[in-house]
Amino acid sequence: MTSQENGPMPIVQAQALSKWYGQVIGLNGFALRVMPGITGIVGPNGSGKSTLFKLILGLIKPNAGSISVLGKIPWKNAQLHSSIGFCPDYESLPADSTGREYLTLIGKLQMMHGTALSKRIQEVVKLVEMERAIDRKTGGYSKGMKQRMKIAGALLHDPKLLILDEPLSGTDPLVRKDIIDLIKMLNRDHGHDVIVSSHVLFEIERMTHSVALVYRGRAVASGDISEIRNLMDRHPHNIIIEGERVTALAKILLDQDYVVSVAFNDNKDSLTVQVSKPDDFFNGLPALIDKAQCSVSKMYSLDDNLEAVFRYLVGR
Repeated sequence: MTSQENGPMPIVQAQALSKWYGQVIGLNGFALRVMPGITGIVGPNGSGKSTLFKLILGLIKPNAGSISVLGKIPWKNAQLHSSIGFCPDYESLPADSTGREYLTLIGKLQMMHGTALSKRIQEVVKLVEMERAIDRKTGGYSKGMKQRMKIAGALLHDPKLLILDEPLSGTDPLVRKDIIDLIKMLNRDHGHDVIVSSHVLFEIERMTHSVALVYRGRAVASGDISEIRNLMDRHPHNIIIEGERVTALAKILLDQDYVVSVAFNDNKDSLTVQVSKPDDFFNGLPALIDKAQCSVSKMYSLDDNLEAVFRYLVGR
């Protein structure tokens, strides 16, 4: 979608959008502009991602505010629905059906029939690299195969917009890489705009630089991933380091200007390091480990828990 006067139009635009279920608030004064390309929606469970997707799909009606998708209001808009493909996060494949039978059913629901449907099934199955498994029962598919087949179903009617809800959830690292590459290819080579959700920021970063962080029903930050990282980096991050002889490392870390504090955990083989500039910390750590002549067996950030990151961003 383009406007000659204003350039590309947003594929999704929400303003003061609110949705509640009795006493439970799904979205509260939510505002977001999603431009063409791939956009990541990142947030912890219960943040409002699913409610947002239901509103985009026209499955529920907002209580307040407005939302437009591809320039149209989604509620009770069957014509718009044909321009959107949805891959849910829940198990949606009939276990007793083959992949081909599943896609045939999806195609008929989209008013596709005969030779045209058969041809399109072959096209999408090739795209998601499921040709060899197309005539196997989906109940015997691995998690990665199920995700690929669900994406094939979302693609079948060649929609303008793809909504992928947690497509990487439960898959192993190799499958995750393949699905990320597939999503990027669908946008780059086939022109599908994609909105993809995850609760893991670095996975989204491998797909796109355009990200919105959703927390407790609000978009607390959106834009380029580097801008959001800058927001996050204004707040101390807690990092666990485990290994042998890390006492010497602790002393050296305290001399670094990006280290706020260092504390031992239950034993002297485990440190909690609070840092103000995570990138500087991770870039400089190998040299510091070498200088301390210690051995690090494990290192992880407590702020991989998005709940902690979002508390930083909303100042709680």
